[in-house]
Amino acid sequence: MSIALTRIDFRLIHGQVITRWLTQCQINEIVTIDTALSRDDFMQDVFKMAAPKGVKIRILSVEDAVKAQQNSEFEKNRVMVLFKSVQELDNAIRAGLDLKEVQIGGLGGGAGRKAVHNAVTLDQKDANTLLDLEKMGINIYFQTTPDYSSEALQKVITRL
Repeated sequence: MSIALTRIDFRLIHGQVITRWLTQCQINEIVTIDTALSRDDFMQDVFKMAAPKGVKIRILSVEDAVKAQQNSEFEKNRVMVLFKSVQELDNAIRAGLDLKEVQIGGLGGGAGRKAVHNAVTLDQKDANTLLDLEKMGINIYFQTTPDYSSEALQKVITRL
């Protein structure tokens, strides 16, 4: 067993993630890597309640996630790794988290952001960070749900 899916979705654990991706990828553990959330007991409880019965939930800081991977803790189950933002993904990679590919599923809206793939928005800062990560050998692609086809980062950024 190992990391079956790594996804950035600003909503973290929500309907689409739970109902579609867990089944599609046969996930039995969700590891959310978010340093701020790892310090917020109340919000951790909220996200843990959103998970279906039988799915293990862990919410880790970047530092704890790197240690967990180094200790082979992600090898015990079929794991989905979730990030809330491109910045937290970048922090984790630069701290030593080893990832081969990352799915972008939702980055939220806001000033300076443009829809580039279904409802997924992107701004130049996130695009540049993702391009830097891709140069490190990480496959970056956009896909909201299993029903929609995926698109490579290189194609998506042409819409900025």
